[in-house]
Amino acid sequence: MRTLWACGLVLSMIGLAGCTGAAQDSKGEPQTPKPSPVMIAISGRVQVLLSTDGTGPGTGEPCTPPQGAKAQAGMAVRVTDGSGTALGAQKLAAGRTTGSALKGCALDFSFKVSGASEHYKLIIGEFPPMTYTREDIRRGLSFYETEQGTLAEQ
Repeated sequence: MRTLWACGLVLSMIGLAGCTGAAQDSKGEPQTPKPSPVMIAISGRVQVLLSTDGTGPGTGEPCTPPQGAKAQAGMAVRVTDGSGTALGAQKLAAGRTTGSALKGCALDFSFKVSGASEHYKLIIGEFPPMTYTREDIRRGLSFYETEQGTLAEQ
């Protein structure tokens, strides 16, 4: 009985040795696992002022930014990595009204890009590019169009 048990143990060890050998290449060197691509979600909002007196569509209703606003639904949103390689593009969604006394038209965007970079550049339409770290992006991005026609962070 002990002999059978010992034979079983030896065969098990040989089997395990064969399993560990599978993690080596033909030269006997250990293989390094290839990392899977990490994706990062980029989401944000561009707010455009509609009224300061609470007039306009109710909260959550469709809206269109005023004609003088630079930010408009359908405007391109592009993301590049730190070296300038394009990672993804999206368009600003149709607007939805926000606020009660100060009414705004919120244009949202959301998409996923490679999370391999530490720094990202966000370009919304013809506005100047903005640089962010991976951590900044994880927190979400929110902007408003100023009276001067620039984007400012909220």
